[in-house]
Amino acid sequence: MTVLTVGQQFFSRSAPTGTRLSALACLWLAVLPAQAEDTTSQADQPTVSADSIRLNSTPLNWYPRAALTAEQAASLPSFCSGMYLPATPVTLPAKRLEAEADHAFMDSDGNAELTGDVTMHYGSTILKSDQASWDAALQHGSFSGDIRVDNGAVVLQGKGASYSHNIAGEAGSDGTGDEVSELKLQQSEYSLPERHMRGSADHMTTRSDGVIALQGATVTWCEPGQNDWQIAASEIHLDQQKGIGSAWNTRLEVMDVPVFYLPYYRFPIDDRRTTGFLDPSFSIGGDAGLQELKTPFYLNLAANLDATITPHYVNEHGWLWENQLRHKTALLGDGELNYAYLNQDASTGDERWLINYRQSGKISERWTHEWIYNHVSDDDYLSDFNSSYGIDRSTHLPRKGRVTYRGDDFTVNLEASEYQTIDSTISLEERPYKRLPQASLNYQKRWQDGWKVSGLLQGSRFLRDQSALIDGTEESLSGFDSLNGNRLVADADLGWRFDNGWSYVEPQVSYRYRAYRLDSHDSSYNYDANQQFVAPRYSLDSGLRFERPLDWFGDQQTQTLEPRLFWVKSPYVAGQDEIPTFDTKITSTSYDSLFTGDRFTGYDRLADLDQVSIGATSRIVDSEGDEWLRFSLGRMYFSGDRRVQIEADEINDSRATSSTLAELEWRPNNNWGIYNTMEWDTYGNFARQSRLGIRYTPETNRMLNLSVNKVQSEDNDTNSIDVDLYQADINGFWAINDSWALTGRVLRDMKQYNAGERRPESAVLESLAGFEYQNCCWRFQLMYKETSPTADDDADYSTNKSNSLMFSIQLKGLTTLGGGTDATLRNSIQGYTRRQYHDY
Repeated sequence: MTVLTVGQQFFSRSAPTGTRLSALACLWLAVLPAQAEDTTSQADQPTVSADSIRLNSTPLNWYPRAALTAEQAASLPSFCSGMYLPATPVTLPAKRLEAEADHAFMDSDGNAELTGDVTMHYGSTILKSDQASWDAALQHGSFSGDIRVDNGAVVLQGKGASYSHNIAGEAGSDGTGDEVSELKLQQSEYSLPERHMRGSADHMTTRSDGVIALQGATVTWCEPGQNDWQIAASEIHLDQQKGIGSAWNTRLEVMDVPVFYLPYYRFPIDDRRTTGFLDPSFSIGGDAGLQELKTPFYLNLAANLDATITPHYVNEHGWLWENQLRHKTALLGDGELNYAYLNQDASTGDERWLINYRQSGKISERWTHEWIYNHVSDDDYLSDFNSSYGIDRSTHLPRKGRVTYRGDDFTVNLEASEYQTIDSTISLEERPYKRLPQASLNYQKRWQDGWKVSGLLQGSRFLRDQSALIDGTEESLSGFDSLNGNRLVADADLGWRFDNGWSYVEPQVSYRYRAYRLDSHDSSYNYDANQQFVAPRYSLDSGLRFERPLDWFGDQQTQTLEPRLFWVKSPYVAGQDEIPTFDTKITSTSYDSLFTGDRFTGYDRLADLDQVSIGATSRIVDSEGDEWLRFSLGRMYFSGDRRVQIEADEINDSRATSSTLAELEWRPNNNWGIYNTMEWDTYGNFARQSRLGIRYTPETNRMLNLSVNKVQSEDNDTNSIDVDLYQADINGFWAINDSWALTGRVLRDMKQYNAGERRPESAVLESLAGFEYQNCCWRFQLMYKETSPTADDDADYSTNKSNSLMFSIQLKGLTTLGGGTDATLRNSIQGYTRRQYHDY
């Protein structure tokens, strides 16, 4: 059916079946090819009023702050003057085209002429022009005057446009036989309101198969009229079906000045992976020279396989070639191989390299596996090639493999592990053992009436290198240090828990069995190769929970009091000092460690226990369940000496009580946080360890942190207190306003060194100072960092002090040039991960 009237009315035609519209320009909506006349009555066709198809004609759908609602304006930072708002045009029924104009004419052949405020609506796309004409025979339309196309997702504006509808195999063919529509605009501008992106082109061609070609094109995320930066190219091709874009003669222009050039650039335009260059990164050293430069190139090899090749320049060392290969497979799961190689270091002349492989996955619903392998060419590799982030203090690189089966109530593990020690000054006897292999069976079952049963059966083989170069000298293990061995662990636990909400009691009985078969390369050392140890363990954990209402500075709160009593007993088992500590260490001291029921981690020491732990925790909680204060205090009381120690020559601990452990965390209000932990030695009357921290966060993007850490020990030979560690750390990020922010950190060594004692080169172990500026389309960070490694009696740090000047420029919505700034701040400033900044 054809309806044609003149003067602010509309006509409608049914669109031909099979016509495909471009996702970006929508088009082709233009008056469509002539069809046989439809005899359906107009009453049967849904209609839309002329008012419903009118859209606000703000340029590119940009709205200044004054035109926004109060809520929209409040969401903008002060440095933004407005925002893009996507239109929400009415969607017409399928195959329906509506148009209106001041004057319209259509002849019997389907040719049409529309003049004066032309508006055409097809689907959810609206095209406006001053004049439009359609040649049915040529399947060609022309639009003149100010052209505007809007489908909500994209807005196009130009000074004249033409539309063609071609059949594949003819002009515009893609060889598929599908119909292809094409729209061309001259002197065009475009915006993607939802992404805050806009640009321009001398000539723009969009096709219904998703191909877009632009000549003399630009793109930016800056606000209209403020081209602080833009990407400009002589030609850009975008294939929306493949998700790939390509550009020729691409320039990054800052204030209309080209600062970076690429003759050809291939890039993704959606979330699909595609081969091409990734964002480069670089850092500047303290002498203002180039410290590092990375230019990664990404290879999309297959749907489950990709690679990244990165030429990595490091000052004073040369070009390091870094390669990353990632895969996804049904059997092997997710894997990542990283390999880096430098043929000849400019400083040392040595060949240097790194291998890292990680893999994990599910073999089936119950079977999983996990692998990791690391190997570097030398001790200094990590510190030399991670200079943007300061000195790397890793000493052991893990190599592990594990296969796990998870049943309903049990888990089976088979694993192997070893470490590469990358500090050649660490003695052989202090290096970790290898587990080649270790098999474990864990069982745990709980019942609703409170009973629970658990057990562990584990067999391990422990090995250690018997000789190595230690600080340039060949050394070998002998005597007790040369022992390797097999270990069998068999533990079983039976417990029951009663909990009525305000109190709980949990008794438990355990059986612990260890069996060893030792061997040594030192034939002169006499030892008992086969040894067994058995010890039961009994424990009783209990606690109460009291609550009372509390008026806390005018607010109604709840205060709790939670006393806890834990008793554990296990007999002394002699002879354990003849067994190496393959995987065993002393438990770290904290309030929670009072209630673990053991003094050791690992399985090589069955601690003699006859002790009671008493502690209490008090909390203040508001009506929302937020905790404003928590204070815990406790200690252990012993009956008898602790005779089992890590080393055979260690003195038995005969003290009747442990140190007193206290922990406090207090938030006086939403802005302040105070936390303090302390281990107080009641015999020597000194704090073995203490940590005091204060956090101040008055509002978003303002944070200051101060912490003081101190570790002390008792010197039995001199009957004095030695300070092992004493450091103060102050750091913060402070937004002066929406645009400007300052950041800094000082980590200072507060220890007073004795004469002849090795000390760090500088009392300031790490310092950081910088600032940040941002506006609506870019963010700039500049920081200076200086690091002085801590003192070590086995190392000479006289030349190891490092400094670097780091900066990055974030082109909002696109990329970040430079690198290391945000990562450094996350590692240096507590709470920085929660900072917020404006981006698209």
